[in-house]
Amino acid sequence: MSMKDAALRFASTMDSELIQIKADQMEQGQQLTERINSVDSRLKDLRSEVAAVKDTQAQMLDILIDIQRRLPS
Repeated sequence: MSMKDAALRFASTMDSELIQIKADQMEQGQQLTERINSVDSRLKDLRSEVAAVKDTQAQMLDILIDIQRRLPS
């Protein structure tokens, strides 16, 4: 094998490895984006649930206050 052939083979191998590394990075980036979006979606759901619990708690407090006012002193 001549030096020229060895150099071309080396360059070709390096090029293939760099392409694979870039593809792996893009795939990992996509997976990370999907995970972030999933966490964001879950966080929105949890915020909605917390808001609903707060509303229910406020309603229950209003009911308890009303009952307390109606009780004889």
